[in-house]
Amino acid sequence: MPAREGQDERRRVERLDARGCIALLDDRMPLLKFFGFGFWVAWFSVAYKSSVWVNGVEATATVVSSMFFASTISHACTLLVMAVFYRRVAAFAQRLWFVVGGGLVAALGCVLIIAAGPAFLPSQALFFVGSALTGIGTAALALNAGLLLCSVRPRRALKIILYCELVAALMQFMVLGLPQPWSGALFVLLPLVSAACFAVGLTKRAVPAVSESQRLKPARAFYRFLVVVGILGVTAYFGKGMYQVVVSPAQLAENGSVTAFVTAVCLVVFVIAAALKSSDFNFGHLFYPMALVIIFSLLLTHFFPGNVSASVVLSGVAFELFDVLMWYLFSYIVFQSKASAVLVVALGRAVIALGVTVGNALGAVSMTADANALPASTVVFVILFVAAITVFFLFPEKQVDRLLLPIPDEDEPDAGVVDGLGDGNGAGMPAESGSSAGESSEEHEGGDGATGGTARVGRWKRACLRLADEAQLTEREREVLVLLARGRGSQSISDELTISLYTTRAHTRNIYAKLDVHSRQELADRVRACAEDERPRI
Repeated sequence: MPAREGQDERRRVERLDARGCIALLDDRMPLLKFFGFGFWVAWFSVAYKSSVWVNGVEATATVVSSMFFASTISHACTLLVMAVFYRRVAAFAQRLWFVVGGGLVAALGCVLIIAAGPAFLPSQALFFVGSALTGIGTAALALNAGLLLCSVRPRRALKIILYCELVAALMQFMVLGLPQPWSGALFVLLPLVSAACFAVGLTKRAVPAVSESQRLKPARAFYRFLVVVGILGVTAYFGKGMYQVVVSPAQLAENGSVTAFVTAVCLVVFVIAAALKSSDFNFGHLFYPMALVIIFSLLLTHFFPGNVSASVVLSGVAFELFDVLMWYLFSYIVFQSKASAVLVVALGRAVIALGVTVGNALGAVSMTADANALPASTVVFVILFVAAITVFFLFPEKQVDRLLLPIPDEDEPDAGVVDGLGDGNGAGMPAESGSSAGESSEEHEGGDGATGGTARVGRWKRACLRLADEAQLTEREREVLVLLARGRGSQSISDELTISLYTTRAHTRNIYAKLDVHSRQELADRVRACAEDERPRI
């Protein structure tokens, strides 16, 4: 017994030493765990946009399309299951066995795909099993990537996403430039490297500020937004599905390299812009320009078949940047509204995977189907019409602004000690304890200071209650609005009303949405205008 206890103790110490070494590595290289996201993106680029795992005997890239279909379908189904059981999944989503297991399953799938080729064990069943395993394994990695990005402030998440996407583009260049069997080996290793990077960040799991059981579902606008995202995915990959039926794997790989290069150039521009801009970079404003490029690229693919390669590259670049935007928006929504990160990421990535799968399949079918039964032009016009209606009419740009409400300044010092709701420049509404310097003479004219100050306080509170009635705020939201009008910060409001900081932020978000304001300055202007309407006219 003492010998066994001694062995157990030694094993425990060894485990602690290993965990300590990994934790030290995380301290020395804090970005290493985030680069797991970059290797995850690189695998998708290599697997879906090249043919390093194809032995070169195929006449067209339909084998790539088949692998893409099986992999993305299993990927989407796995993420949908995670979204349905998101509270249970949250309990183990960042466990070591879950992350490492995802990498191992994806790597096993890659091995089976290569083994199913004509040079080894030609088997269609083995090929599809391997493709499905890659989708399942990468779904676990995708969820962990989303949880990591949602754990930091959106501005930092944007920079990390851009850096990782650049790493992925460089990795794709390297894999495509290597001869066999080295390129095939990296195709297998990329999921393992991604899981290893994620595992580095699991040694010191931070306690979340809001537990998963306390988090709410996203706003209804988020689900409408996902419908638009799915339709844009169909639009972007319809032309690619048509193209893969008629080109060789070598041509597909060449176009993938051009797409990666142009995407990398665009990402460098975004990185420089985000670094030079002192305020938060509103990346959400790029949603509609990218949607226009995706729709325009489908028009080029169909009506200018001589330039189909250029249009496929254009749509590929647009969708790559669109995917970057989606990761940023998911992290922003989770951080701003404190919604479930598992639900937002799993559901969002599942919709994207389903959209691109349907688009790719429709494109391939339209090229091989009887033209008399279903002309390709009919399908193209239907997709373009649905995309235009949903993007520009059912979900206009104003809806995006409402979905991406400004993040309250909860990390700033209590604003109640300054003169108003100011955003750092002194602008804002006056605190309840007195009047602003610019209005002091008018407030105090004809009376003492106390009388003027009391009148000022009453008018501000009546203005808040009037706005609350007009916007049909709940009773708790009315209380929060009054405290916001006094210039109180989120933590101060939480202490005043004896509610959690998460609940205060949720009420603040709802107040912004119901009053149709997007910043504290706009809220201050609304209350000030309402208060001025009550001022006696002489």
